[in-house]
Amino acid sequence: MNKKILSSLMVGTMIAAMAATSVSAEEGYGKLLFLQTHNNNSFMSYMGETFVELAEEAGFDVTHLTADSDEGTQLSQIEQAVASGEYVGVICDCTGEGVTQGFKEAKEAGMFVETLHEGVEDNTYVDVVVACSLAETGHTAINLEVEELGEEFNLAIVNGSEGHGATVAIRKGYDQALEEHPGINVVFDGAGNWNAEDAMALTESWFSSGTQIDGIVCMNDGMATGVRQVMKDNGVLGQIPIYSNDCEIDTLAAIEAGEQRGSFDMNAEAQCKAAIDSMISLIKGEEITEKEIYVDPLLVTIDNLEEYRSTHSGNY
Repeated sequence: MNKKILSSLMVGTMIAAMAATSVSAEEGYGKLLFLQTHNNNSFMSYMGETFVELAEEAGFDVTHLTADSDEGTQLSQIEQAVASGEYVGVICDCTGEGVTQGFKEAKEAGMFVETLHEGVEDNTYVDVVVACSLAETGHTAINLEVEELGEEFNLAIVNGSEGHGATVAIRKGYDQALEEHPGINVVFDGAGNWNAEDAMALTESWFSSGTQIDGIVCMNDGMATGVRQVMKDNGVLGQIPIYSNDCEIDTLAAIEAGEQRGSFDMNAEAQCKAAIDSMISLIKGEEITEKEIYVDPLLVTIDNLEEYRSTHSGNY
C-alpha cells in the first residue's frame, strides 16, 4: 500500500488571519462537535471511542453524537450546535450531501468544519477532508486475488449500494486493477446493499447458475458474512479467496479459520489523529497545506491477525 494522497490547497486567508498562537492544549482548545453516521458495528464504535479519547487528550471538550444513518438528524445536530454558539468546530462522518447546508451555517457562524471517514462531494464549506483511501482497498484486494490465482480467472464482485460514496470509491480501485489485469473475467457483478441478507440472495443465484467462480471481492464484512454462508452451502468455503472491508469480529474469526483470506481496516486511529491535528492547526490559525488527507488502510490476514487483535482489543 502506497500513498497518502495530499493536496496543496489552502483553506483561505480568513482562517490565516484568525491566528491564535497563544492557544495551547493546557488551556484547552474549546468545545468540539464530533458526529458519526452511526456506531452500530465494531469499526464505528472503535472509531468513536478512539476519537473521543484522542481529542480529549489533545485538549478538546468533545460532544459525540450519532445519527442512526439519518441525514435529517445529522443536519439538525449541526444546526443545534451552530445555534448554541458554544463550538469552535465540527468534525463529521457524513450521512449524505444534505449536511452541506449545515456546514454552510457553521462556517457563517465562524466554526471550523472537517469531514472524517465519510465525506461529501461538495466541499465548499469544508476546511479539511480526512478519510481512508477506499480505492486503495479495492485495488489491493484484486491484486491479492491475482497473486493467488494468476492473471486469468473468473471473478465475482459484490458491491455496496448503488451510488453510495463508499461504493463509488472502492469501485474505482476495483476498476483500476481490472484495467491492469485484462485477463480477469468478471462473471458476476451486483449490489449486496451492505448487508448479509441481500448478499446471500445475490450470490445464491450466482452459485446456482453453475458458472465457475474462482475469486470474490466484497465491499464490506457484513456482505461477506452472507457470501461465506453461500460458499459453505456450496461446499467451497475456504477454497475461493475472498476479501472485504471493516475487520468485523466474525470476519476475523473467519480469517483465523481459513474461511476468508483478508479484510481491510479503515485505520480509525490514523484518521482520528489526522482530523484532530488539523483542527488544532485551524484553531491556531496555522497555514493548512493539506486540505485532503487520505490515510492507508490496514490489511489483516492470517499473518498479522494476532498482532492486530492485540492492538484492537476490546473493540474487535
